Amino acid sequence: MATRYNNTANTVLPISNLGSRNVGKSVIGTKEALSNPITTSSRYLENADFMKLTNATLSYSLGNIGKNLKNVNLFVTGQNLFVLTGYSGFDPEVNTDKSVNGVTSFGIEYGPYPTARTILFGLNFSL
Repeated sequence: MATRYNNTANTVLPISNLGSRNVGKSVIGTKEALSNPITTSSRYLENADFMKLTNATLSYSLGNIGKNLKNVNLFVTGQNLFVLTGYSGFDPEVNTDKSVNGVTSFGIEYGPYPTARTILFGLNFSL
């Protein structure tokens, strides 16, 4: 089991934001004091197992078309098409290292942007 520390939920969505900014739905109804400081808590340790389709390409060869177009090929390529996970953060594939005093931070999410999804359609041919 891959475990991640959802630091984004801890620092950006704490109960002390209630009334002024967004709060995480996991802290609603916990009867936690609004004055509680932002601190490390096992509440933000999450199972980050995931299955991800990173790259896929489908192509279809049309062969020769007419006298001039040779080896015509249509294709579609997708990157980061989907991620199956129960992790509530942006991306379970955390790869940021913000080491402090030689202590690594792998496995801690520091507000990364989710990986972009890209779909590319194309046509190859020769004359």
